[in-house]
Amino acid sequence: MLLAASLVVMAELWGHPNSACAVDLLSVVDQASDHDADLAAMRAASRAARQAVPEARAGLLPQVSGGWGRAYNSTTIDGLPRTSYWQNGWTVGLTQPLFDWSRWTAYRQAGVVEARGLVEVARAQQATILRAARAYFDELAAEDELARATDYDAALDAQMHELQRRQSAGEATVIDLQEAEAARQQAQLQRTDARNDLLLKRMAIEQITGQPFSALSRLSDSARLPRLEPADGEAWAAQAEAHDYAVQLKQIDRRIAEFEVEKARAAHYPTVNLTASHSPAGAATGYSAPTTTSTAMLSISIPIFEGGGTEAKLDETIALEDKAQNDLLSATRQAGGTARENCARFLAGVARIESLSRLLETSRAAVGATQMGYKVGSRTSADVLRTVDVFYATRRDLIRARYDALLALLQLKAATASLTTDEVAQVNSLLLPEVVPAASPGVLR
Repeated sequence: MLLAASLVVMAELWGHPNSACAVDLLSVVDQASDHDADLAAMRAASRAARQAVPEARAGLLPQVSGGWGRAYNSTTIDGLPRTSYWQNGWTVGLTQPLFDWSRWTAYRQAGVVEARGLVEVARAQQATILRAARAYFDELAAEDELARATDYDAALDAQMHELQRRQSAGEATVIDLQEAEAARQQAQLQRTDARNDLLLKRMAIEQITGQPFSALSRLSDSARLPRLEPADGEAWAAQAEAHDYAVQLKQIDRRIAEFEVEKARAAHYPTVNLTASHSPAGAATGYSAPTTTSTAMLSISIPIFEGGGTEAKLDETIALEDKAQNDLLSATRQAGGTARENCARFLAGVARIESLSRLLETSRAAVGATQMGYKVGSRTSADVLRTVDVFYATRRDLIRARYDALLALLQLKAATASLTTDEVAQVNSLLLPEVVPAASPGVLR
C-alpha cells in the first residue's frame, strides 16, 4: 500500500515513465548537443572563420579585371572640319603585389583566426556536456529527494498511528502526539517542495534536450566512482593552465594582437606592385584609326607622412597586445584555481561519500534500536522522531554527495579541456540500464 502511494505521487508529476524507454546520460548529452542553439551558433561562426585564410590569401595573389565600353567622340579644330566617330573598346588589367608586409602578415594571422573558431566550437561543446550532465544529475537528485520525503512522511505517519494506538492504551501523551504531528506536517511540506522541485528539474531537461521528458537511467547503488589519476591538484592545475579552452583562446588572442602590432609597423614599409593593362580599341566611323594600348609598370610606394595616424595606430596595437597578455595571465591563473578546486571537491566528495555511507548504516541501526527502546519504554517518541530524521537526512546527503562528486569530476576534466564523449561514456557506465523503483515508503534502506 505504501509503495503504491509512492508510485501515485510520481504518476501525478509526470505520467508513467516506462523503464524500457529510459534514456542514459550519453543520450541526454547527444540530444543537448543537437538542440543547443549556442553550440550551433559557434559551429556557424567556425565555418565563417575558416574563410579567413582564403580571404587573406587573395590579397597576395594576382588581381585580374576586365571591362568593355562604347564611346562617342567629337573633335572640333579651328580651320579643320569637325570630326566625330564611335569607338568600341575593351580592356584587361593585372595587379600583382610583390612586396606588402601588411598583407603577408594578415595571411599568417588568418590561420590563427581559423584556429580560434575551432577552439570556440570545442569550448561550446564542452559547456553543453556540462549543462546536460548537471541537469541530468539534478533531476535524479530531485527524484531521490521526493522518494526520501515520501518515505520520511510515511515513516512519520506510521509513528503517528503507533502513538494514537498507544494513547488509546494510555501509554502516550498529548505532547507526544503534538510533536509527531508537527514533524509530519514538516515532512509533508518537504514532500510538496520536493514535488515542485522535481517538476522544475524535468522542465529543465526538456529545455536542454528539446525532447519530451523520458525516465532517466539511475546511478547504481553499488557503483564505484572512477579513480582520479593523478590524485594531485597541482598536476591537474598545471594541465589546466596549459590546456584549458579559456587559456587557449587567450593565447590565440595574444597571438592575434602580436600580428596586429606587426601590421601596424608594416605601415611604415614600402610596398611594391606590378601592374599591367591591355586596351585594344577600334573606331566604327570617323577619321581616327583603331588604337591599341599595352602598359606594364613596376611601382614602389613609400609612406612619408600620414598625419601621425600610423604612429597612433601602432601605439594602440601595442596597448592591446599588453591587454591580451594580461588577459592570458588572468585566464591561466583562473584555470589553475578552478582545477585545484574541482580536484579538491572530487577527493573531498569521495571521502564524504565513505563517511556518509558509514553514518547511514549507523543511523539505520540507531532507528531500529530506538524503536525497540520505545516499545519497552526506555526511549521516548521524540527520540524515535529524532533518529528517523537523522537517518533520512543522511540518506539525502549521501545521494547528493555522489552526484556532486561526479559533477566535480566532469568539471575537472573540462578544466583541462579533456571532457569528451568518452569521458561521459565512462560515467555513463555507472548507470543502470533501466529505472530502479524508488524505495518503498516506510522502508529504511
